[in-house]
Order: sequence, then structure tokens, then C-alpha cells
Amino acid sequence: MKSVYKLLGIAAIVAAAVLASSCNKDETAKKFNLTVKVTLPENVSEVQNLTVEATKGNKVTALEVVTDTAIVASASLPQGDYKISVNGAVSSAKNVNVVGAAEVSLYADQEITVALDMTVQSPLLIKAVQYTPGKQYYIQPLSDTWIEIVNNSDEVQYLDQIILIGGMGRQSGPNAWQANGYAHLYGGGAQSPVYAFPGNGTDYPLQPGKSVVVANAPINHTAQGEGFENCADLSKADWEFYGSYNKKDTDYEGIPNMELVYCAFPSQLNWGQNFFAWAGAIIKLPEGTTPAQYAADPENLMVTPGTESSFQYLMFPSEYVLDAIDVWELDSEEHYPTFLAIDDAEGVTGPAAWSGQAVRRKVTKIENGRAYYKDTNKSSADMVVEKVVPGAEPTKVDAE
Repeated sequence: MKSVYKLLGIAAIVAAAVLASSCNKDETAKKFNLTVKVTLPENVSEVQNLTVEATKGNKVTALEVVTDTAIVASASLPQGDYKISVNGAVSSAKNVNVVGAAEVSLYADQEITVALDMTVQSPLLIKAVQYTPGKQYYIQPLSDTWIEIVNNSDEVQYLDQIILIGGMGRQSGPNAWQANGYAHLYGGGAQSPVYAFPGNGTDYPLQPGKSVVVANAPINHTAQGEGFENCADLSKADWEFYGSYNKKDTDYEGIPNMELVYCAFPSQLNWGQNFFAWAGAIIKLPEGTTPAQYAADPENLMVTPGTESSFQYLMFPSEYVLDAIDVWELDSEEHYPTFLAIDDAEGVTGPAAWSGQAVRRKVTKIENGRAYYKDTNKSSADMVVEKVVPGAEPTKVDAE
């Protein structure tokens, strides 16, 4: 028996040594100097609150920003492959940001230049999304998955004809469109149906600071019985994703339906589920174009390039995106952005599958009981993983 304990003790010592070696790996690795410069967008002469971050694996290092020289940021970092992200605000304009991203292999002193794009903060934001259920294998035709949209502006916004795409993500390299030169296009309708709010323009106003919850099954899922305690109560949802094309789906009485825009796979019931990782966006079409008209135009449909697949995606250009979030798989160390940096510069690590946790947006301030939400077009900075009550008003400001 003693020899068993001795062996266990030796194993523990070895494990501790391996862990210590792993933890100290970055500290002992050879370091090189990284210098980051930026080029500003046309008509932008000055920015403020500039941040520069270097990400290697799951470790994020904030570089010291120097604004009074040509060098924007510099640091001495352990050798390796890094993703660089730059964020800031345009000094002369309200709610206008600059974002940029780059990749660098740091095995010698490097100087890189990052071109910044200008992006306007959206009045409508994804306040929270729960894409993985609170019970394992709790999927079609019921699921306690949902998304919440908030008006983060100080003016009334209209939900009419606003499109929601979701269920994308979980890519460890460029997707087929990115790999074939279509990085500015995002496909919807194959991983998840595309839905839009109905209305003719001013039928569904959303007041400043208010939000709406759209659910796949707007019921109290915790009441389904034993094992459902971790699920969400969606009985007070404002809208429902109803797949009228599928006889297995249920149209819940008293809850208005979203308008189905496009679906490549009629077997799908639930919107935006992906269980392990998620990416989605709020889309606004040009004035005068309805979602139905857009989906009916064959010019907006596209098969996966480089494959023999016959399934068509409904494609949306980056310029139509109001807000986007990218959630990376918890157990993966390899990530690749779903969106251009101008739409979402870096993903946030998501919850465990079947955890019932949501990805919710951080609160920057609360004034007279009304919350304002962080929007830098960078999910890793804007979002946090928590168990969330859909529709609940936040009571605290998130620490930076």
C-alpha cells in the first residue's frame, strides 16, 4: 500500500513539474520587439482611447500605446504567432470607432502597420444570446434558446424588416468564402433559417434602452420536468421564431411570429443553435428593399465556392451589418474570425455546450435606471459569459 502512495506522490510531483514548465514557457521563451503602427481612415485625423492587443492562444497582452510619436505601440514579447487588434474612437465624431486587425509571426524583431477602418456604433445591438440549451440534447422541436436585441441609442429605433442571421461560427481557418476572395460576404440560411421582424417601416418602435427577446419556443422550459432546472423561462418572450415550413414546429398562441426570410434546409426548426460556438448578426437592408424581395433575387444566393454542394446561402455584404458577435468554442485553441474586423475584430470564448449559459453584452453605465452597453465591434472586449435571465434589466456596471 505504501508503494502505491509513493507512486502516486511521484506522479503528483511529475504532474506539478509539467504544469510549472507549461506555465513558465512564455516567461523563458526568447523575446523579440514588436512595433505596431497604424494608418488612419480617410478624413480621420485624430483618434482617442486607442488600444492595441496581441493575442497568442488564449493569452492577451495589452501593448503600451504611445500617441506622440510615429510609433503607436511597442512591446517585447515571447516568440510565436500573434493576432493583433487595434481599437479606438474618432475624436471629432460621436459613436464612430476605428478598428483594425493583423497577424504576425514574431521570431525576429518586427515592425508592422495596421490599416484602420472606420465603423459607426450601431443603435441596435445584440444584448444577449443563448445558443446552447440548458439540458443535454434538448434540441428540436423544443429548445430554450433565444436572442435579445436592445436599442442602445437615445432615439426611437424601428425593428421593422431588421434581419437576424445566426448559427455560424466554429471555424479553425478561413471559411469557403473567405478562402475564395469573398471575405466581405456572410452567408445565412444553411446553418440556421434567416428571419426578419415584420412591418412596413414604423410598425414596431423600440424605445431607447428597451429590448426585445426572440425565442425558439416561448414557454417556461424549467417546467418541463426533472432535469430541466437549468433551462430558461421564455414564457415572457416578445417574439417567436416559427418555422411554418416544418410541421413539427409549434406556433405558440399569443406570441407574434418573426417573418421567415430564407431556409436552405427545411428540416431545421430552431434558429441560431450551434451548441459549441456561435456567430450572428443584425442586418439592415438598403432603404426600399424588403427582406422578401432580397431573398427572391437570385443574385443574392450563392453555393459554397470550391465545393460541389448545391445548397444555396443567402449572402449579405458587410456594409449591411448593424451589429455582429463572434463566440469561439470553449475547448478549442484554434480560432479564426467569422467577420471582417470592421464588424467584429475578435471573438469571445463561449460557454460549455449544454450549460444553459448566455453570452451577454457588458454594461458601461447606468443612468436613471437605464443601461448603456459596450460596443467596440470586438466580442472579446464587449461580451461576457453568464447565466442570464432573458429580458432582465442589469443592476451593475461591468468592470473593465
